[in-house]
Amino acid sequence: MNTKIWLVKVTARVALGLVWLYEGLVPKILFLRGDEIDLVQKSGLVWGSPEWTLFVLGIAQMAVGFWLIIGWSERLAATVATVWMFVLILLVAVGNPGMLTDPYGALIKDLCLIACAIAVWMLAPMGKSLTVARGSVEPNYRTN
Repeated sequence: MNTKIWLVKVTARVALGLVWLYEGLVPKILFLRGDEIDLVQKSGLVWGSPEWTLFVLGIAQMAVGFWLIIGWSERLAATVATVWMFVLILLVAVGNPGMLTDPYGALIKDLCLIACAIAVWMLAPMGKSLTVARGSVEPNYRTN
């Protein structure tokens, strides 16, 4: 893979991972906000208490962040992050539509994150397939 393209992919993946780490740690674990607690209560998707639910979601978001940063199975990690972002956008739209117009938050940030995830997905290898050449088995990395 071309060095410039590789750098774009890694930069997008790490940036995406850092945002997932931050979003899991800061607003869901370290500094709970009343509007997020209310959003969880309104969603009906509560495990134990809204605070516990946010804690569990925060840990899960941090795990996805670490997964993206280390670069293991890049396409799957980018897909999981993108699907999760769409689910969160839908939950926010239903539970608190005003957050969609928040100039500091949800929708515009998620669109940028989805763009990073698409870049990672498009530039990451599709996987390994084995080709047989002159009696030996070699990995063949396909990029499209």
